[in-house]
Amino acid sequence: MRRPAPGCKQRAKGLVRRGSFRDNAALVHRFLTPAFALIREPRTREFLCYCLPALILGLTLRVLLIAQLPMGIYHDDTPDFIVTADRLLHEHRLEIHAKKTFLVPLVFSIPFLLHVPALVVIPLFQHALGLGLIVLTGLLCRLWFVHWKWFIVPLTCATAANPFILWYEHTLMAESLFVVCTVLVAFAGTLYALAPTRRRFVFLCVALVVEAGARPEGKLLFGFGIFLVALIHARAWRTEWPRVAGIAVLGLATHFATRTSQAGLLLYTSVAKMTPTELRCAPGFDPYIAPIRAELQARWTEHFAFPKVRDRRAVAAAVAKYLKENPGFATSQKHQDLNSFCLRLAMETCRRNLFALPQHAVRKFRAVVVESPAGWLDGEWLLDIQREAFVGNVPLAARLGPGLSGRTLATEEEIDEFLNTNYREIPWFNNLNAAWLNTVNRWRFPDTKVPAMPGKSAASYYFGVPYFYAVGAIGLLAAMLRRGELRALHFSWGLTLLGFFFVIMLTANVRPRFRFVFEPFWFIYIALLAETAWLGVKGLVRR
Repeated sequence: MRRPAPGCKQRAKGLVRRGSFRDNAALVHRFLTPAFALIREPRTREFLCYCLPALILGLTLRVLLIAQLPMGIYHDDTPDFIVTADRLLHEHRLEIHAKKTFLVPLVFSIPFLLHVPALVVIPLFQHALGLGLIVLTGLLCRLWFVHWKWFIVPLTCATAANPFILWYEHTLMAESLFVVCTVLVAFAGTLYALAPTRRRFVFLCVALVVEAGARPEGKLLFGFGIFLVALIHARAWRTEWPRVAGIAVLGLATHFATRTSQAGLLLYTSVAKMTPTELRCAPGFDPYIAPIRAELQARWTEHFAFPKVRDRRAVAAAVAKYLKENPGFATSQKHQDLNSFCLRLAMETCRRNLFALPQHAVRKFRAVVVESPAGWLDGEWLLDIQREAFVGNVPLAARLGPGLSGRTLATEEEIDEFLNTNYREIPWFNNLNAAWLNTVNRWRFPDTKVPAMPGKSAASYYFGVPYFYAVGAIGLLAAMLRRGELRALHFSWGLTLLGFFFVIMLTANVRPRFRFVFEPFWFIYIALLAETAWLGVKGLVRR
């Protein structure tokens, strides 16, 4: 048998390597060609030109903020997100905090694994997402509006300059990613409503899973996906029912994969003052909850006070005591943990106070409606509140200090030195935040005066809802009634947003940040109301 000439094997290997390089280049070219073709399309270039003012404004504000404050903000919720990185680095196991879902802890772990300062890289990543949010807002405007050229510049510029969005982008929390994912779900649903192809169905499913992974309440938007697909394929149910079933099964699987440890407790704490004296799901529970219920009712009568963290702890202690002293009942009812039992208590309490729930949710919204859903970049936030967040878990800060900031943060003295060295007040941002709040809250419904009670120094006020939010809500209803190829989209998305808002307001703590996810949509629906009114007047004139 003839042997190959010397060097043939080396040349053959070289040919394989060169061939692999060509194959990889061809593969990359195959995927990039559609993108380049899309960019070269006149309609795409026209759309990007209309987005350009907002992108320039957004980039300028973000570059200025990063230049003056290179380090991100360490919130008191940040330790719950970075505990995943701590377990990966020091115990070599994957663990998600019981109160959080998977997406943000995994994303926040990447800088630690790459050994780059997380307080620098994560804000950069979130600011890049903020620029993407501007484009997504422009896309919704392009697809939702008839006269989109009238509205796209002000809407995208409002998103670019929104101080609440800027603040969360600079903070190690889930809100920034969550609002981007929510707008992405709306965009994916819009594409599917325009052309219900298989690829767009997959895109919608992926967007819903990512949304559920961003925050626990994100999985509620699977209701939007199911409703939208069912509406679009209502006339072809016999052939298209697998899509509805598929998205429902995916939603159910995502629900169990993203279960957290506080949803039931949060909801029951919110409605605990309405607890009936006799509960079918928990016989004999009244003596355990009666003192807490009486205190909550008394505080409510005095000054419209809502439950706080200490009340949640008191409710959890009462429920735990009941389960401990009634083990047979708990076992027979298959109450696996305190949270699932609290969910049972909450569901029965809500069913038996059904007509009082909408008013309760609106009151919780009004309680903090004039406050900023974000924070400030002043001495209190950057030094005092951040210090409390670090000192609240010094061992975690000590272990992850180099990964957070590139230096050790093992003692309170080192934390103080780090904060004083790297953080300073940003006056222009605080002025923007104050001006934004004053503009939004200037015109509102009348405040409710709560008379002074015995032992109180003065009367208190229960703020009226600013017209800004009311007009946005009317715009949402108007969009649901508009005719056209997106009617199914607006109907399903509008109902979902209303339900989403109700569930969040009813369940969450009384903190303004829980309404942040709706921030881009107030402006969009106000603009939709203006366009709907114009189209209506125009139609009457033509007639």
